[in-house]
Amino acid sequence: MQKKNWRPYAYYGSLALFLVLFTWGFFEVVDALRENEVEAFDSKIIHEVQSWINEGRTGRMVFLTSFGSVTFFTIATGAISLFLVVRRRYGWALFFVLVNGLGGVFNSFLKGLFQRQRPDVLPLIEQGGYSFPSGHSMGSFIFYGALSFMLFRLVKGKWKKTTAALLAGCMIVLIGLSRIYLGVHYPSDVLAGFSIGAAWLFFWIMLFHFTEYRLNRRLSQY
Repeated sequence: MQKKNWRPYAYYGSLALFLVLFTWGFFEVVDALRENEVEAFDSKIIHEVQSWINEGRTGRMVFLTSFGSVTFFTIATGAISLFLVVRRRYGWALFFVLVNGLGGVFNSFLKGLFQRQRPDVLPLIEQGGYSFPSGHSMGSFIFYGALSFMLFRLVKGKWKKTTAALLAGCMIVLIGLSRIYLGVHYPSDVLAGFSIGAAWLFFWIMLFHFTEYRLNRRLSQY
């Protein structure tokens, strides 16, 4: 078999591997939480991150965390999906709406399932609801990851693709960090949000590819 024929298998195999690894990572955090094995980890990270607190940085963190809010994701998802529809990228628009919209529903389900209370160590902003897993962290991985995936497929140019991926990664990490800094999430909440958000994203990417493959195969028969 020629070398180039292995590329699809390596790609889809990598997607499946990432899905399994991130799902496993999420359940490892869940097990640690249930066994009360996260207190030392959470306390150490919170102490370190909140030692950075000053007025100017707090303002920047509040601004940054807004890019992981439900309001921002709702508006941005709607705008991007509308743009895709106008460009007649209907499949991509549907993918983007479903991965983000159902991702928010899934996060609400998980929060209600675990019902972890938010930390009470120096909260800098008010935040209601349960804490685990972090909705901002999970939503950021899904939204910016899905956006990066779309740009990687639709935009030409290696540097543009690389830049999109790097910016998405930076936004994900910084938004998660802002939740710890602002005192509204434990680090284990953020870690769990990243893990399950990544698993959700890779599941939907695989589903997108499978649907795309079936559709193209059906069209080729006509």
